[in-house]
Amino acid sequence: MKLSPLSFVSCFLLAIFYVLGGAGMAAAPSRETERLLEQLDSVIRNNHSIVRAKEEHIGKLRKSLKSASSSNVRLGLCGQLYDEYLVYDSDSALYYAGEARKIVERSMPYDYDLLTEWKLNEAFILTVQGLYDTTMSLLEGIDSSRLCDNTKSRYFGSLAYIYSMRSVYLQSNLDLWKEDMAKANQYRDSIQSLNLPLSPDWAWVPVAVSVDDDSKHLTDAEISFLKETVDSSSDMSRENAINAYWLSRYYEKQGDEDKMMRYKVKAAINDAMIVNREIAAISEIATHLFENGDINRAYNYLIYTVEQVNLYHNRYRIVNLSDVLPTVRDAYREELEKRDRRLSWYVIVLGVLSGILLVSVFFIVFEFVKLRKMRNLLKEANAGLEKSIEERDDAISGLEKANIELAKANVELNEANKQKLGLIAYAFKLTTMCINSLEGYRKKLLKKYKVKKIDDLGVLINDPELVKEQFQWFYEGFDKTVLSIFPNFIEEYNSTVAEGGKVSPESVVKTKTLNTKLRIYALRRLGISKSGEIADMLNVSIRTVYNNRNGGVPEE
Repeated sequence: MKLSPLSFVSCFLLAIFYVLGGAGMAAAPSRETERLLEQLDSVIRNNHSIVRAKEEHIGKLRKSLKSASSSNVRLGLCGQLYDEYLVYDSDSALYYAGEARKIVERSMPYDYDLLTEWKLNEAFILTVQGLYDTTMSLLEGIDSSRLCDNTKSRYFGSLAYIYSMRSVYLQSNLDLWKEDMAKANQYRDSIQSLNLPLSPDWAWVPVAVSVDDDSKHLTDAEISFLKETVDSSSDMSRENAINAYWLSRYYEKQGDEDKMMRYKVKAAINDAMIVNREIAAISEIATHLFENGDINRAYNYLIYTVEQVNLYHNRYRIVNLSDVLPTVRDAYREELEKRDRRLSWYVIVLGVLSGILLVSVFFIVFEFVKLRKMRNLLKEANAGLEKSIEERDDAISGLEKANIELAKANVELNEANKQKLGLIAYAFKLTTMCINSLEGYRKKLLKKYKVKKIDDLGVLINDPELVKEQFQWFYEGFDKTVLSIFPNFIEEYNSTVAEGGKVSPESVVKTKTLNTKLRIYALRRLGISKSGEIADMLNVSIRTVYNNRNGGVPEE
């Protein structure tokens, strides 16, 4: 089958749009993971309102602390303020941990577990700030044999955290790094050796041990308990964030990328909802997305992470992000430049398409001029024929009858010509409307491009209303034309269907509008019988054409 030049150009333009539109597409995550990523995007966008609510709550607690006189009440309020500041503001958290420890030392020096817990709270903040020598001095002298199992598990967990964080700064010295990692794993083993019952607070410990130490193996009960804890919890808390994070690390080690991302995003959502600025999950998500081509999201997540880490004064996170952010930022800038180049190509293609439409208009005008000349010639011929008939009217009576019939035919032909002229005029008008609509759309795109509103430009390009509006113009003209060409169209249609499927001629005359079934019948009446062609012309599916074919006549 040969393609016309216009069809060839159209196919060429469609190919260009396909290539340009498909450039730079990233591998899509699963539907569940994408839903969680969208939820994370929403939480990050609303970060200011979440922070405002947290600040209001903190303000109320600080006001209550100022007016409190009892040691127990002050200790409780210091504990609440520490919890609020714990992963929100390290300096404030350290202050209230110190205040709480002083209260315990003055009022409850006999409670060794409680005093140790507040030392551990201070140690956590000092570790985050990178003050490892101060941290070890604070914990020096704690006798773990005097601690209950719960406090002892916290003590071992704090030491494991301290050594694992300090090992990051010792990576240049492999022996010291191995020594600190071995100590961290040793303290995690000590937590497990306590044989504490499985609880949500420590569900992550066996998983963390197995992730960092290949010689340690998880039991089915341990991983099942952690997964059930994460899946069944709807509260937003730091404990849930930690559990989800280590579950994602487990699936990462297992090679299950989808579950790794799913639970890491859940951890990031928990962190964002509680304004956790001591975060790891979202920066790892950003790195993964960057490696998989989702540069926009990766850049947004890293910018959010940098803001949170700077506010929290976490030296380790700041150093770690300083290595990743420049690479992602450069890639993001390059992606924006690629978008600009693609946009330039779109403008060029639209210009070419406009040129093709102008050529089509000139072609229609040319054909209209030819048709007008033919009509004038036909009129002259009819006039000569009528003169000849009049001269020979008396001589040949049979010829008179033939002339009468010929005159009638000429009248019908003139009416047909008028209808054709109307159709041509309407086609010219419709083409002009399409050109004007396209020109307006081009100006709108150009305006958005000039002010660099890339997102708005994407919305305009993806807007299906332009095509819908063009088809609506087509339907109106098509209905008007069919009713004018076939005056008895509705009667003809009703004669071909059962009683229940007949259409009221009065309703059609009143609205001058056909439904889909009548349009399909009209196209078949005009000689178009293939369902695919009918579906393309009416912008409906082939199934719709099959369902509405009159009488179920098979396709030719």
